[in-house]
Amino acid sequence: MKFLIYNGQCTIFWLSYFNLFRALKAQFSVILSYSIQNNPVIPPPYFRIEIIKHMITMNIKSNLLKSVALSSLLFSAVTANAQFSSLNPADFSVPSWTKLCRMANALQDGNQPYSINMTINGDPRSRMGFAWFTNKSVTNGVVQLVAKADAKESDFNTPQLVFNATSTDVDNLNYSIDRNNLEGITPNQKVSYRSHKALAVGLTPNTTYSYRVGSENGWSEIGHFTTAPSTSKAFSFIYITDTQAQNDEMFNVSQQTVHVARNLNPDAAFLLCNGDLVETSGSSNSEWEYEQWFETMQDVWLDCPLVVAQGNHDKSSNSNFAHHFNTDNSYNSSASVHTAMNGTVYSFVRGDVLFMVINYEDWNTPGYLTSLADWMRAQVNNNPNAKWRIATYHKNMFTGSKSHQDDQDGKAVREAMLPIFSELDIHIALQGHDHIYEVIGPVNNADKTLLEDKVEHVTLVSGGERENMTGKTGGTFHVGEGTLYFLNNSAGRKKYEPRNEDAMENSLSKHGVENYWSLFSGKFGQTGEPTFSRVDVDGDNIHIATYTVDSDGLPHLFDEFDVVNDDMSTSPTALSTNPADNVKITLANGVVNVSGINPDTIELFSLSGVKEAEIANSNSLVIINQPKGIYVVRAISGNDMYTTKITID
Repeated sequence: MKFLIYNGQCTIFWLSYFNLFRALKAQFSVILSYSIQNNPVIPPPYFRIEIIKHMITMNIKSNLLKSVALSSLLFSAVTANAQFSSLNPADFSVPSWTKLCRMANALQDGNQPYSINMTINGDPRSRMGFAWFTNKSVTNGVVQLVAKADAKESDFNTPQLVFNATSTDVDNLNYSIDRNNLEGITPNQKVSYRSHKALAVGLTPNTTYSYRVGSENGWSEIGHFTTAPSTSKAFSFIYITDTQAQNDEMFNVSQQTVHVARNLNPDAAFLLCNGDLVETSGSSNSEWEYEQWFETMQDVWLDCPLVVAQGNHDKSSNSNFAHHFNTDNSYNSSASVHTAMNGTVYSFVRGDVLFMVINYEDWNTPGYLTSLADWMRAQVNNNPNAKWRIATYHKNMFTGSKSHQDDQDGKAVREAMLPIFSELDIHIALQGHDHIYEVIGPVNNADKTLLEDKVEHVTLVSGGERENMTGKTGGTFHVGEGTLYFLNNSAGRKKYEPRNEDAMENSLSKHGVENYWSLFSGKFGQTGEPTFSRVDVDGDNIHIATYTVDSDGLPHLFDEFDVVNDDMSTSPTALSTNPADNVKITLANGVVNVSGINPDTIELFSLSGVKEAEIANSNSLVIINQPKGIYVVRAISGNDMYTTKITID
């Protein structure tokens, strides 16, 4: 066997080379360590295997170890010559030799792309975002597309669509920390990469594409995706949160969960992950953790688009999270107060659903939550035909966990955003952060109370136990007048514990929610196992089924329930501040009509609060020339005021 080690111009794929030396240490019981030469001119990674002193002190005579040591030392040189070392299989045990051959075979060329993923970026009927990393020596890249489900390498000789990537230097990322438990790898070394992002546009709706990313010097494996149909049809997606892994054992749990979820739901349109992809945050976070997040699940991400929200563990001054995903950044392009990382607030419409991905991690930036509220109003106003409005984010607005129910940042977000959720009729809020299972609501966001008459078909079982504190399961939740807040635990190993009713009451002064326990209308508890949910959207009904994954990788149904949107029609629903059964506000043929009173004024407002039209001493307001959208009508008679929302189609 010829054991080939390249050196010089980054010709070895960084991740595979790292894995080889990590495995060599484990298999051949030699103390290996490396340092990465941080050279701003010559592209890293360069390695110097500091093993000579160990060879001397340990009197190592193995030809393999000497060969690896010498070749690795030469690897740190700047020349591009290849070093060859001949090894004799007879010098080693058969199992160890086999493992070495397999590891060496896993090495990839340094031009190869890695950490590859697709993200929803804009209209999923015609667009798809792509992102990947390479060694820094790779300066450009493209995504190639072929409109067929089973494309082969030869099909890309003449690809139907090619989109150039924007390539950005990502310098001096902290590669690993002590708690990653990487034997022989010196923690807190710096590694530089290049981030590549391409946006495919002008795609045909309801079409399956095959794609690959990279360049002529190195291509990815072939991935696949299907654009959304041009008309509203039923669809499903996978919802997970908090994979939050830090070492091999934890990544094994999260990758197993994701693989089981995808295998059980191969038809899912996308996978939504509500933040905390990794564990280590801050300036000394671990790029190795992101690297493993992609590597251990790369086969899934090649074929399943992602919708990702930023979590608190994804925060870092070097913006690893943002560099890895190609999401819509129009919020930061136009908002009055920006997020710290690009592409962490965005929206899209799939079928009848408006999804709003929200970043609460910048909650304490002055003016940010106000700017976010204005953005949400604009999304609702720009998508008047969306029958469902789903907000998805990491930091909880309501929760029952011991770890975060009293958090003051959560309280601040709740107090600031509940009025907006009420104003915009947010139907479902998908949450993260608390690593616990909880079905909360529908909540009247104006007074933080449960809309009890909107809950039905809940099954009562034995409660007061960790797995089911409320003794409830299943149910149907009507969200025409309130928001259902849902968290499906976590997809990783890390878990938190549920509070009981007494503990919630005793913390009233901290969390500020009266009768908090009463909001838990469905199942609430902790299984200790990783979870995922399948979400099925079909007309006015959304069905959510949540599964646990056992240690053998088998899924088990944990809970399922239905969410019904009672506000599906465009006819106005009275939101009167002084309700009266005989007062009606209706819209017909471009005219707002008020009956039951003789109004002093009728006013029409946009959702951003701008007065669009007004008439005095009349029961009718002509608005035939108003643009399409959702508006608020206010009728005033004496000291009484009546309001309702209308939709102009």
